Amino acid sequence: MPRISEQVGIERKPKLGGGGPGKIPHRRGYGGGDDGDHGQPDDFVSPKDRLRRYRIGMAAAIVAFSAFFIGMAVSYLLRLQVMQWNPDLHKSVRDSHALALPYTRLFINSLVLVMSSLTLDLARRGLLAKSEFAMMGIAPPRFKTELPWLGITVVPRLAFLTGHVLVWNILRHQGTYLNSNIRSSFFYMLTGAHAAHLAGGLLVLLWAALASSMRKRFESRQIAVEIATWYWHFMGVLWILIFALLHFSKG
Repeated sequence: MPRISEQVGIERKPKLGGGGPGKIPHRRGYGGGDDGDHGQPDDFVSPKDRLRRYRIGMAAAIVAFSAFFIGMAVSYLLRLQVMQWNPDLHKSVRDSHALALPYTRLFINSLVLVMSSLTLDLARRGLLAKSEFAMMGIAPPRFKTELPWLGITVVPRLAFLTGHVLVWNILRHQGTYLNSNIRSSFFYMLTGAHAAHLAGGLLVLLWAALASSMRKRFESRQIAVEIATWYWHFMGVLWILIFALLHFSKG
C-alpha cells in the first residue's frame, strides 16, 4: 500500500510596516515605498493647513488692531467732552476749535483705496485659478490676456499714502498742527496710525509681487496675497469709519 504524506500549511500573520512585496503598509490607504508616507517628512504641512493657520493669525491681528483704533476713537470722543479753563471768559468751556477738513483730497484718497481693494481681489482670484495647476505639480502658466493685477494694486496703495501726506500739508498750510487743539491732534494720530498699518500691508504686497522673480513657491505667494486681501479689506473699512468719525466730530 503506497505511503501517503500530508503537508499541513501553517497560516502566518502578515508583518506590519515596510511596504515591500507581501507586506502591509504601515498606514491604511497607502502602499509601496518606505512606510507609505509618499516621501513627506513627519512635520509636513499642506498648503491648505498653512492657509488656515495664517487666516487664524490674521483674524487675531484684525481683532487687536480693531481694539487699538476703537480705543483711540473712544478716547477722542471723551476728550471732546473735557472742560478746559478759558482765561478770557474766566470759566471752563469745551474745545470749540473747528477742523477744516480737505474733503476733496480725502474723497480722492477714499476712491483710490476702494479701487486698490478691487484690483487686489482680482489678483487673488487669478492666483486661485492657477492653484489647480500647482496642486498637480505643474508650474502655473501665464495667460496672454492676464493683467498684472498684483503690481497694479501697489500703485494706488502708494498713491493713497502720498495722498495722506498731501492732506497733512494742506492742514499745515492752514495753520493746523498736531498740538493745535484736540481735533487736530487726533486727526493726525488717527490718520497717521492708519497710514502706518497700511504701509505694513504694502510691504507684504511688494514681497508677493516680487516672489516670482525671487523664485518663491507658488503656494507661499498665494497665501501672502490671500492674507493681504483680508488685511486690505479691513483697512478699507477702517478708513471709512475713521473718515466718518472725523467728519461728524469736526465741530
